[in-house]
Amino acid sequence: MITRPATQQAVRIEPFQQQDTAALVIFVEAIQDYERLSVPELKPGSEIGSSYTDLLMRTVAERSGLILLAKAGEQTIGFACAWIDEDDDPLLRDNARHHAYVSDIFVTDNWRRKGVARALLQAIENKMHERGCRRIRVCSKAANIAALTCYEAAGYRPYEVIFSKAIDGG
Repeated sequence: MITRPATQQAVRIEPFQQQDTAALVIFVEAIQDYERLSVPELKPGSEIGSSYTDLLMRTVAERSGLILLAKAGEQTIGFACAWIDEDDDPLLRDNARHHAYVSDIFVTDNWRRKGVARALLQAIENKMHERGCRRIRVCSKAANIAALTCYEAAGYRPYEVIFSKAIDGG
């Protein structure tokens, strides 16, 4: 639990419940719209919110995953989602293929840079370790400097970098 000065409430990390679905949709849309600022090819959040939330919940159920929520009082202020994945890279040792994958993490604006994302990541790491994972991965759009800085501060290091370029027909 994260404790804050008297003007702010303590933050607790709790498992996702079905009644949290509406908040999850809002967070998914917010992530998409934020990343769309630097990657205009992404669809608007309103187009993917419900369907992507459904996909997250199905994938979590199918792959021994979990969704955790950060709450301050009755307010949901963030979430993280992860599941067990297998890397299909033929160059990896077999015992290095099995890992936890953090698909999404989000914290509301007024709670950013206060340790909430790191608390969510730590809770995800603990739960996925209990499920047998010894390695964890998280991805981010390259332009999301705040996320990249958070992950590096939490001990994550780049594993693979993907470059992209538009090709004009000329």
